[in-house]
Amino acid sequence: METRLILKASSFIFLLILGVPTNLTVLMSFFFIGISGNKIMTADIILIKLSFVNLTVVISRALPPLMTTISQQKLFNDHLCKFIIFVYRVFRAMSICITAVLSCYQCIVLLPHSSRWVTLKQKISQNILVIFLILWSINSIIDIPGGLIYIFSDVNSTIPKYTLNLEYCFIIFPHSFAYVANGATYTLRDFLFVGLMASASGYIITILQRHKKQVQSIRSPVQNQVNSAETRAAKAVVVLVTVYIILFGIDNIMWIYTITVSNVAPVVSDARVFFTLFYAAVSPIIIIGTNKKIQLALRCISLENKKKSKYSDS
Repeated sequence: METRLILKASSFIFLLILGVPTNLTVLMSFFFIGISGNKIMTADIILIKLSFVNLTVVISRALPPLMTTISQQKLFNDHLCKFIIFVYRVFRAMSICITAVLSCYQCIVLLPHSSRWVTLKQKISQNILVIFLILWSINSIIDIPGGLIYIFSDVNSTIPKYTLNLEYCFIIFPHSFAYVANGATYTLRDFLFVGLMASASGYIITILQRHKKQVQSIRSPVQNQVNSAETRAAKAVVVLVTVYIILFGIDNIMWIYTITVSNVAPVVSDARVFFTLFYAAVSPIIIIGTNKKIQLALRCISLENKKKSKYSDS
């Protein structure tokens, strides 16, 4: 196996080892919180959705090329290619959208407790599942051309000009307009939601600076505790968004290159896939490291396992 393929397989294994257990840990922690009788808040629901989506992104994009690279043969037919790529594209888009929703929601939580913002927060909390349903629908429609129509498991002879070669499957566009239009739509949607999350995070930072000055003049331990909890959650969101924007920038520089150059070199696609998936793999680590509910749930799970082990040994 050539060096590029060894590095490619290693990177996918790394992403799977990093992303699958950590996203499952977040989901398991919130499941434990739910069955323990604790209330699942709106921010928790958003984090659950984000972890589920990122788990699917890592599996659907890292596993197929890993299997193909190791086996050195075609493993998927046209139908499986369409299913895998459509799932990946929609879930990747949802990862962006949910991160944007999380940053906007956290921004609203930090805003002054006037009747207008309280009402908006309540409406979002009450309709969060409807919001997700709308986003699922929009992204599914947008990703039909590049996720279903133009997907093939193999090419007859030489690779056509306007083709995205994923190696395990091919996205073959019939002409330059379809090639560029699909890429432009894909990129514009991403930039819209990244701009939204960046704006919300920028405003969060501004609010945090104001809160810091206000907290210094407040002597109430209860109020300080509330502010501290809100601040921790807001900082976690800012970290998530910052990581995403950095990786998004790298990803889209490569993406713009791929839609302006035909027959892109495989190494460029490999690097882009790695940076695309890295957020889905690393975000649960940030969530676990900054979320007190998850940390407490993991401690409780650990204690219960120790008790069970102790009883079984005796």
